[in-house]
Amino acid sequence: MTQRDILIKVIEKIDKLGISYMLTGAIATIFYGRPRTTHDIDIVIKASRRYINPLVHSFRDKFYISPEGIEDAIAHKTMFNVIHEDSGIKIDFWMLQDDEYDRERFGRRQKHTIFGEDFFLSSPEDVIIKKLLWFKDTDLDKHFDDALGVLQIQGSSLDFNYIGLWAKKLSILNLWKKLRKHAG
Repeated sequence: MTQRDILIKVIEKIDKLGISYMLTGAIATIFYGRPRTTHDIDIVIKASRRYINPLVHSFRDKFYISPEGIEDAIAHKTMFNVIHEDSGIKIDFWMLQDDEYDRERFGRRQKHTIFGEDFFLSSPEDVIIKKLLWFKDTDLDKHFDDALGVLQIQGSSLDFNYIGLWAKKLSILNLWKKLRKHAG
């Protein structure tokens, strides 16, 4: 199975369970910005404890999944992963955080067609914001470069006021200014 096939199968499974989601990370970055390689799939989900058994049941064939991992992720609002056994492709499920920004960005998710299928993606503005937050936390250049690619490709279609507002609230305004300077 290819990464494309796995993405489609995973989204079919969580859709069937009625779990709200949005694609983030490299998939969203590539969609809005510049192509790059990625070896995992990042998905933010809105899930409670009642989804633990249905998730385990849904992914039990051809995937490694840990019920304890899901329970811990839900309890602590972190993440769990599912690994496709044949390919080794990892799907990171990030729990929707109970904070103002995460609720806002989840509410702004957008439906787009990728690989001929409809998926919910984080908005391009929120991809930039999250990439700047990851850069601030990790100091890994790939996050800054990803944000730069989205900014350069999306350009004037972006809501700069929205990004500026959240950059200020999330204490990354200096990184947002630096990113805009690099973009020209």
